[in-house]
This record gives sequence, structure tokens and C-alpha cells, in this order.
Amino acid sequence: MSEEKNPQSRSERRKKEKRKGGRFQTILGVILIIIAAALLAIDPIKNQIIRQGSEQNQIGNLTREEVIANQDRDVEYDWQAITNINAAEVLANSINPNDLPTIGGIAIPEVSMNLPIYKGVTNEGMYLGAGTLYPDMEMGESNYSIASHHSINEDLLFAPLMRVEMGDIIYLTDLENIYVYQVDYIDQVEPTRVDLVQPTVEPIVTLITCDYSLNERVVVQGSLVETVAIENASQEMLNAFNLPQTIPG
Repeated sequence: MSEEKNPQSRSERRKKEKRKGGRFQTILGVILIIIAAALLAIDPIKNQIIRQGSEQNQIGNLTREEVIANQDRDVEYDWQAITNINAAEVLANSINPNDLPTIGGIAIPEVSMNLPIYKGVTNEGMYLGAGTLYPDMEMGESNYSIASHHSINEDLLFAPLMRVEMGDIIYLTDLENIYVYQVDYIDQVEPTRVDLVQPTVEPIVTLITCDYSLNERVVVQGSLVETVAIENASQEMLNAFNLPQTIPG
């Protein structure tokens, strides 16, 4: 009798194991759906935090005195500490835009970009604008290198760089001058291409972000074509930064 029952017992055990496996897969599937729904829910919140923070710190909301004070702030330049942007981290960090040292602004009218430039390399700065890669850089001199995150939202942070074309105009300002650059180099490179951010003889600007895969870097460079005192700026230049006609001192 025991030999006849064994095959049936094994069959019943297999059926029970299949039922358990099916229930586990169902539960796992439900959990994944819940997680996906949660991520979809918090992503718009993350985008709104980024948008509000970067708009709050736009250069048009600062005075020249505030920019000068921020230039003297002690900051970090730790490239290794930068991580890919994600909704959970942005929400968890509760970034206060007032804590970030805005020292300028970057605008590219052709792609509707107008972002604050922060002194230093920090996750917080690159969540809400662009950060300077080296200390003691000066707009309009050598290689002014700044970086920011690539966002899934094509209008946030440095995601608009994907739409920049050769010949487009890049404006930088520190509220003393507006520095006009023209794009003459666009490439997708390995992260090891640090030569692209090294000092140069001719004044250029270098903008860096991740590509769509987050594995390589998109680099946009422009050569300086003009430096205009802020009081002599054209209406087009002022509009690019949402600057008033008269700049407060």
C-alpha cells in the first residue's frame, strides 16, 4: 500500500507547491503594481519641487550684492558624491532653495532654459540648477564648466541640452555683465573625458549632463562672442533671464 500511495502523495505535493507559487506570483505582481503607482504619483511632485526651487533661485530674483556674498561661501567640489536624480531622494532631502549659493544664471532662449548657477558641486545644487565644477572660475574667462542632472521631463534642468543645436546662443550672467557664447561643439562622450572641462586659453563655456541612458555624458560648448555690461543689455538678453529693465544693485 505504501508504494501505491507514494506517487499520489508526490503529485499532491506538486499541486500544493504550484498553488503556493501562483499565490506568491500574484502577491508579488500586486506589490509591483503598487510600487509603480507610487512612483508615478511622486514623480510629478518631484518635478514640481525642482521647478519651484530653480525658479525661486533664478538670477532675476537676486541682487548683485547677494551674488557677491554667495561667491564667498564655502562649498564642496566632490564629483564622486553626485548620484543620479530620483524622486525619492529629492523628496527625502527636503532641499531648501534658500540654502543654495546662487552666483549666476544660464539661459538658452532657443530651448527655453533659464536656470540658476550655484557655486560648487553638490547633489542639492544639481537638483535645482547647475553647479560649477571648479573653484575660482570666472564667467567670460578660460573654460567656465557647469553641470546639472538630466531629467525625464524634457524641460527641467539640463534635459533641454538634448535640443540644443550648433549656432545657438548661450547667455551667462553674474548681474555685472551678460556673457554671450555661441554653440560650436556638441558631443556624447565617456565620463572619463575630463579634458573637456580643463582650463583653456580662449574663453568658452562647457555644459555637461548625462545622456538618456545615464551612462555617457552630453557635452555642449560655446565660444565667447561678446561681453555686455548689465546696464547695456538688450531687451532680448534681459528677457532670457526674466530680468527687470533696471537691475537692482
